[in-house]
Amino acid sequence: MRLRLLTVLAVCFTLLSGCSSDTPSQIRYSMIQDLEPGLMVESKNVKLTLNPALDGGGIVLQVSEHSLREARFHRWAEPLESQLKALVNNVLAHEKFKLKGQNLEVYVSRFQGSEDGKVYVSASFSLVNANGRTVKLSNRHFVSVQPSSGYESLVATLRLGFDRICSEALTELKRR
Repeated sequence: MRLRLLTVLAVCFTLLSGCSSDTPSQIRYSMIQDLEPGLMVESKNVKLTLNPALDGGGIVLQVSEHSLREARFHRWAEPLESQLKALVNNVLAHEKFKLKGQNLEVYVSRFQGSEDGKVYVSASFSLVNANGRTVKLSNRHFVSVQPSSGYESLVATLRLGFDRICSEALTELKRR
């Protein structure tokens, strides 16, 4: 009987110790916690599309010239597409840019860091009339070096870069 009890206890201990693994927990990052709640409302005049490589939920790192890796434990708090759309709405409001019956289509092709601390943000901004014809286009790129290491710094630099290219693109689209 004693042997059976020890066997049951050993099996239970083994099962319980397997449940308490040292798997790191996920860390969630947000770029929009400082924005007004009204900017989170879905804007029908702004359409934002992500490069599919950026749409997996994790922060993306460029590991070589042609390779990207999505972080498993460093994730976006909300879908990246909705965060970037809110940032576009924020810049539209800040720049007092009126779409006047037109749509703004944004295609984000790069939004990633790299293992050597560089940050890359690229997007195309198109003003599209009611007939679906592109009337103005602005392609913008941002490359920088993170001021410090780590994902916090990467996220802050990505936000800075996206805000900058949005502002530059809208200024360019106003002039044309």
